[in-house]
Amino acid sequence: MTQPRPTADELLEAVRTFLEDDLLPTLDGRLRFHTRVAVNVVDIVRRELADGPAADGAERERLVELLGREGGLDELAAALAQGLRAGDVDPDDPAVVDHLRRTAAADVAIANPRHVAPPAP
Repeated sequence: MTQPRPTADELLEAVRTFLEDDLLPTLDGRLRFHTRVAVNVVDIVRRELADGPAADGAERERLVELLGREGGLDELAAALAQGLRAGDVDPDDPAVVDHLRRTAAADVAIANPRHVAPPAP
């Protein structure tokens, strides 16, 4: 099936362009701040649509490997959290630390890629 036009990303880009290029220069104070926040929200949604499925898939694969069982992402993430709280999962296990670092980095890359630290050597 052909992607309907305009795509979600194209629609979001049109909203972003309007907010940033047409509206923002005419505003000051509180409305300018809230419009800048809206521009950032549009950017986050665009990154979530573009990168979120791959990030979720990679996170799920790591959780399956860590926990040794299948399940949905939310279910597996909850199981890891429960295991950490109960002491059944070692928080110092290098695989757990690696998973948590990768998950946090993927979340930050979507929320605000300017804050992503370069990979550790």
